[in-house]
Amino acid sequence: RFRVTEQGEMITQNYGNAQIAEHTLDIYTAAVMREAFVKHVEPKDEWRQQMERISEVSCADYRHLVREEPRFVPYFRQATPELELGSLNIGSRPAKRNPKGGIESLRAIPWTFAWTQTRTHLSAWLGVGAGLEAKDDNDKLVLQDMYQNWPWFRELTDLIAMIVSKTDFSIAKNYDTQLVADKDLLRLGEEVREKLVQTRQSILDVTQTQDVAGDHVALQRASSLIRAPYVDPLNVIQAELLRRLRAFENQGDSLTEEEQEEKY
Repeated sequence: RFRVTEQGEMITQNYGNAQIAEHTLDIYTAAVMREAFVKHVEPKDEWRQQMERISEVSCADYRHLVREEPRFVPYFRQATPELELGSLNIGSRPAKRNPKGGIESLRAIPWTFAWTQTRTHLSAWLGVGAGLEAKDDNDKLVLQDMYQNWPWFRELTDLIAMIVSKTDFSIAKNYDTQLVADKDLLRLGEEVREKLVQTRQSILDVTQTQDVAGDHVALQRASSLIRAPYVDPLNVIQAELLRRLRAFENQGDSLTEEEQEEKY
């Protein structure tokens, strides 16, 4: 017997009828049995040391941007639909734990969803590029050895690589162009995309592949060919609608009470 925690919105998808529920439970059972009988790789001391270094470097890089960079919160709120998402009547709980709080009070779903909307996916990869960047050739060899011979590290790296392969520079930049007016904030957007380039390269160095999608490159390309013609226009439309909505709200704030009544 084992317990499983499911997101509320996934219950119908995974247990909507008997056949789907049985398939879902088959997957869980197979995963539990595989975990019970597979022979685990014991991490080498040098692997553990590398993980300590990666943890320290990636955490520092993440916190520097999110907590210490004064431009980050204004940029986040302008370049993503975070504020608008909070006003939607979706989800079982408020977007923030503390309505008056800042980034730290955001729940995980709106924090991630806001970056997903702009195809930046920042919350998934921020800090990874700095952490996987080797200090010297020996570090690089150890990281490559970890990827080749440590299934846990390989799976984690591949998951991050999969998400990075879904990012889109042109879409993300268009949100900045449409929604961000301040030059300093625009420069921060460029710095974020530079970090994404660093992350891509660090993953390629560790995996020793030519494409960040790795073994799934064919599937990723096919998926992009199928989805892009539909999803890309939606992103462009969303950015334009956000620009118009915010301009409309700003105009309304500057009107007198009589002018607002006439406008509406």
